[in-house]
Parts: sequence; C-alpha cells; structure tokens
Amino acid sequence: MKGELLRFTTAGSVDDGKSTLIGRLLYDSKSIFQDQLAAIENTSKKKGLDDIDFSLLTDGLKDEREQGITIDVAYRYFNTPNRKFIIADTPGHIQYTRNMVTGASTANAALILIDARNGVIEQTKRHSYIASLLQIPHVLVCINKMDLVNYEKGAFDKIKEQYQDFAAKLDIQDFMFIPISALKGDNVVNRSKNMEWYNGPTLLHSLENIPVANDLNHIDFRFAVQTVLRPHTDEYHDYRGYAGRISSGILRIGDQVTALPSQLQSRIKKIHCANLELQEAYPPQSISIELEDDIDISRGDMIVKTTNQPQNSQEIDT
Repeated sequence: MKGELLRFTTAGSVDDGKSTLIGRLLYDSKSIFQDQLAAIENTSKKKGLDDIDFSLLTDGLKDEREQGITIDVAYRYFNTPNRKFIIADTPGHIQYTRNMVTGASTANAALILIDARNGVIEQTKRHSYIASLLQIPHVLVCINKMDLVNYEKGAFDKIKEQYQDFAAKLDIQDFMFIPISALKGDNVVNRSKNMEWYNGPTLLHSLENIPVANDLNHIDFRFAVQTVLRPHTDEYHDYRGYAGRISSGILRIGDQVTALPSQLQSRIKKIHCANLELQEAYPPQSISIELEDDIDISRGDMIVKTTNQPQNSQEIDT
C-alpha cells in the first residue's frame, strides 16, 4: 500500500467546508509552499479574518475567490510518506452538480461533508446518491464544523444516525464517520484534543489506509476507446492507435480482442503508456494500443477479450 495512488473527491452541500478541508489537509501535511502560505495569509487578513482561509488554496477562478464558492473542479496533488493522492475538490451548488460528477467519476473514495449545525440535507443526499451510482467503493462521512456545536458527541451521534438511516438505501459497501473541524484542524491530520470521546482514526490516517488494490477487477478486460490516434506524419504515415483508460482486467501483447459493438476481432500488437512500450497493462492505467489488423474502431467503442465479453441486453433490473 505504501506509495499507492489514491484518488478522492469532496462532496456535500455549499458552505459545508469542502475547500477549507482540502486546504487544511495540504497545510497540516506540509504540502504547500511558503509563498502560497504567505499569499493566503495576506488575503485572509485583508478579508478581516482571524483564521487563515484555507479554501483559497483550491478556489482558483476569479469568481470563486470573489464569491467564496467553488464552481469548477479543482485538482490538487500531494503525498505523505505512506501514499500519493489526487484530490478533486468539487462544487456544492446544485447548479454545478455536473461538475461534481466529473470530479467524482475517477475517484476511489468520496469525502461527504456535513455541517454539524444542519445535519443531512438535500444536497448531501444528492451527492451521496451520485457516489453510489458511480460505484465509488469507499465513503468517508466527515461531520464538519464540530467547533460550532461545542464538539458535542450528541450532535455527532445524531447526524451519524440520520445518515445511516438514509445510506441504508444506497449501494455503498464501505463507509465511516469522522467528526472534524476543517477550520481548526481537529481530526484532519492531527488528533483532536477537543473530542476525546472519539477513538477512531483521523481523516488522513483513514485515507492512507484505504485498500485500493482490492477494489480493482483484474479479470474482465474492459477498455473504452476515448481517442483514435492518426498522426498523419511521414514517420507515422500508417499508424493507427487507440487511446483510453483501462477500466478493468489485464491486457498483454498477443491477446485476442474484440471491438464492440462491431464484433470485429484482432490481436494486440503494441501497448504504450506515455513514452514507454509495455508488455502488459492493468487498471487504472491510461494507455494506447496498436492492433495487428486495421479494423474499424471509433471513439466510444469498447475493446474486450474475445473469450470474456460482457452480456448485451436492452433491459436492466433495478
């Protein structure tokens, strides 16, 4: 697990503290530069704030900074001695829900933030439904702003029960609850001295120990073609490749594959990842492949192993 990449997204209603939480994670894990820290300290003072406004670390658009909200998806990268992380900080406003879906689409885990004063509200449920539909395997419910309810265990337990009743309807296999204060730093990276009644892990410790490898399907090869590569240069005059991200399964040179829906078949000639030529590839790598035969494949087609094809149907069970 050491060094393994984890992609996670934030979710929850507007002003529940998603951007502040990400900023606090970056700050307490010492993942920001001194000039960045100086800039947000200066801006926070200009705004008349007593504490550092950590949300400024992720709110990059001018409108976001001026309105104090997140509109677009902001990606941030950081690492600890135990793991590498890619964060997708997503908007909470209902009109930007599609941006939230974009950020959550590749996540291994979702942080659902809930304001300890408000409990489970409509946007909390909406984002949780989306996490379930996207089959995000791990959900961490962060009950935030515990400092505004005097760090009371009763407030935490009430919201935990609320969410558990709601989550019973969802297809979420693994979720846990953490009481935090993103603004003050309680239970984000460092254990809170204000909530000694909580004996669970901090948020960062939980993120470092999510077993990502167990979530991957290495049997059923599925590769959705995102781009057909035709350089049209003298060096690559006859080159035809297919780029995309492996959703599941393992691919090797020489494997017989079938393109769907055409059912045309060929074998894998070459596999490339960045500038490297590979003998095999596995999820969630983004790769390009060459086939031995020049068959008709378009963007949106699915390439699968000939001996392991998905079942086609026009009906679904719900």
